[in-house]
Amino acid sequence: MAKRVTGPEIEKLIQLLAKVPGLGPRSARRAALHLIKKKDQLLGPLGHAMGEAYDKVKICSCCGNVDTIDPCTVCTDPRRDPAIIVVVADVADLWALERANATNGRYHVLGATLSPLDGVGPQDLTIDQLVARAHAPEVSEIILALFYVGIIGFVLDRLIAGAGKVVTRGTAAN
Repeated sequence: MAKRVTGPEIEKLIQLLAKVPGLGPRSARRAALHLIKKKDQLLGPLGHAMGEAYDKVKICSCCGNVDTIDPCTVCTDPRRDPAIIVVVADVADLWALERANATNGRYHVLGATLSPLDGVGPQDLTIDQLVARAHAPEVSEIILALFYVGIIGFVLDRLIAGAGKVVTRGTAAN
């Protein structure tokens, strides 16, 4: 049995850090030790920033992005082309497209990838909100920027067909 070398507060910090994607138990222990060694420069400001994020972060009621305002910064940007809606599976995909400066359109975050094996069905995605947005008169094109369009592309084609909009598959993986 391994001996405990820290108090419960540090162990809890390590356990929580280990839940962050990309950090296993050993990396979490190293990260916690680094944060503790740099308590004033890192741990305090990080704790404050996390508390502020917890209090202020919202999900955009229009597109599903994560921001501190609702509607989000992307949705309220007047330079965005309201005729284009780029559909992504997750906020991480939206942020990646933004870093790449890939589009000047607006976004719609489905919230997950359709995966029956994982219990994620169409009812778990924000498809109804997307269909409602697609029917807006200013929208002319829906770009499916999804890694795997497959069945979700078929479902969205059927649901958006009545809106008379162009549906483009914007991924090279399909």
